[in-house]
Amino acid sequence: MSSEVSFDTIVGHTHPKAVLTAAIVSGRIAHAYLFHGESHIGKSMTATAFAKAALCAHLQTGQVSGRPTLASCDQCSSCHAVDSRSHPDLHLIQPDGAQIKIGQIRELQNAIAFKPMIGSRKWFLIDEADAMNPEAANSFLKTLEEPPDHSTLILITARPQALLPTVLSRCQSVRFSPPPPNELSQWLQKRRGIAIHEAQDLATLAMGKIGIAAEADPAALKNERDRILDALSREHLEDPSELFNEPEELASSQGQLYKTLDTIEIWLRDVLISRHVSEPSLLINQDIPDRISAWGRAVPTDHVLETLTLIHLLKRASPRNLNHALVLETVLLKLRDAVVRESAPGPKQN
Repeated sequence: MSSEVSFDTIVGHTHPKAVLTAAIVSGRIAHAYLFHGESHIGKSMTATAFAKAALCAHLQTGQVSGRPTLASCDQCSSCHAVDSRSHPDLHLIQPDGAQIKIGQIRELQNAIAFKPMIGSRKWFLIDEADAMNPEAANSFLKTLEEPPDHSTLILITARPQALLPTVLSRCQSVRFSPPPPNELSQWLQKRRGIAIHEAQDLATLAMGKIGIAAEADPAALKNERDRILDALSREHLEDPSELFNEPEELASSQGQLYKTLDTIEIWLRDVLISRHVSEPSLLINQDIPDRISAWGRAVPTDHVLETLTLIHLLKRASPRNLNHALVLETVLLKLRDAVVRESAPGPKQN
């Protein structure tokens, strides 16, 4: 995928892009933003495009249907520096290992104290901001309370609830949602030069996540999805050795845990739809409708809803240092209870 990024190369996110465009056009760029939403759906790309547009020496502005539009020129030295990740006024902070550490925040604080070298504003993109350890978060709060006028901080996270309330209250919230599947598949056709049916399959397997769809191998994505769904089969759920071995592999890291939970969540969503609607086009996993329907017939709606609620709560509550395998075991045990309960014989009649 090309390293160049701009608003017009980002699929979806109409509302966030409109908010950020209006901020640049009006000259009312906030000192701190919170970009939040599911992982891999384009938050970091949008943050970079936002900074690039604001730093562009020849920004192109216009209007469509009465709304302002803008596009970076992609030709000036500033645009080239952003694309090559060498712009002196654009700083990216990412976790060092599993955490963003106090030393990284102190480096940010030293850099933010100096005025911009080229443009009128310095930009600091903190990716996976929820990875700040307590010491780093408390130190960062001091900067956030009184940021220099020449700076903008963008916190990017899939877990805003893990940030300090005092941090959240000082940021302008911008929520991101996965792009519609048809938009993502059209984008993939152009971006990756693939046929429409391949693009549709890839958009589905990537679960609407542009960051995954842009580079992933479709066959690898399908294999991983099938491996996760195999863990939900009755044979696996009823076999203790299988049940307790699966989490070690399917939750080997926080990223893998969330990927597994997302896959299960989408699967259960499809199961619910199959129980009430007979239209396969409404399913995310459109290539396995019979398997979805069979699961839907076997497990009642209330058990599916209970599991979805559990996944939602675990995603919101689980800290980074929680035992990932234990989180997944909790979900699999919940599903096992539902499957075993429904397959167990009823009481004998006298």
